[in-house]
Amino acid sequence: MKNNISISQHSKIESIKNQWLVLDKIAENKTSAYINYTYYQTYEWNYFIAHHSTDGLGILTTIMRYDLITVDGKPFAIIPFAVTRSSKKARIPSCRVGGVLNMVCPYTYEGNEEIMKAIADHIVASCKGMTLSLADVPCQTPFAKIMKLIDNNTIERTSFHVPLTQFASHEEYVSSLPKNIYKNIRKSYNHLTTDGKKMELKVFNHDNMASDSYLRYLWHFYFKRKMAWRHKSYNAFSNITTYLKAVYEVKNGCATASLKKLKDAQLYVLEIDKKPAAFMIVYRHNKNLLMPRLAIDTSFSRYSPGILLILEATKLWMNEGIVDFDMCRGDERYKKEMGGINEPLCRIEKRI
Repeated sequence: MKNNISISQHSKIESIKNQWLVLDKIAENKTSAYINYTYYQTYEWNYFIAHHSTDGLGILTTIMRYDLITVDGKPFAIIPFAVTRSSKKARIPSCRVGGVLNMVCPYTYEGNEEIMKAIADHIVASCKGMTLSLADVPCQTPFAKIMKLIDNNTIERTSFHVPLTQFASHEEYVSSLPKNIYKNIRKSYNHLTTDGKKMELKVFNHDNMASDSYLRYLWHFYFKRKMAWRHKSYNAFSNITTYLKAVYEVKNGCATASLKKLKDAQLYVLEIDKKPAAFMIVYRHNKNLLMPRLAIDTSFSRYSPGILLILEATKLWMNEGIVDFDMCRGDERYKKEMGGINEPLCRIEKRI
């Protein structure tokens, strides 16, 4: 039997709020893997992204577009797009914070092939003359299969998550880690003791956020660390530029704004002798966590602060009944070392 499929485009996210919340509720009640519908697919996150992307001068560079798919009059899926005016490039909006992007759809591909094919055909027809840049979509999800209908030459990259519920206790989780990392953990704790250092985990949220000067300090060593990841040399000039980037991030950056505005956003900081040694940003949703940012101050490398930060945080999370900890895109070594399981992501870049 053919489905009554209807697809409409909307420029304002508020106009489809009710339909979006229906999809959020359906996803919340389903028992499928969390990766199929994460916090990044919720109305709360996308409402924040829409306004952050188009507030101020952003409205001159970016157009938000929401394609609502209904079947027999009921919401089935939503595809959010951020379209760059100058290049006509269409992507899933993330403000460079997202690490697992997707179509908003709580349903499976199997059994809905006709609808999925209609969605693929609609994307091609409605994006003529544009470049589709769809990235970091979990390979197992319906949207990844839709992307293959558009361009079969998808590119894969890695993403890692830790299913915390497979461990009966935090001790069991730690003992499951590779022997070399287990030894490094013990060595790091011993170094703290022998050096007479005190470690403290601090947790901030939008009701209790760190000061702007504290945040600037964190972002400064984040951008310095980012230069090291890219194998760039660090000098007096780059110290200034990284500090200016930190100033901008605290004033106008998407990640900082999310920490200040979203109830489900949290900032975890590991301090050693009252100085920040590592931090990570975490988004909570239905007993699952997404962690798109983690950085360390390399002057504390002797203590492996990033590893200790995750260990101290997972103690709290397991006591709170957190189900899964997603470290998002990227193949950084620590993600495997901390027990991460690979969740492949895919992308396409295609001129339509």
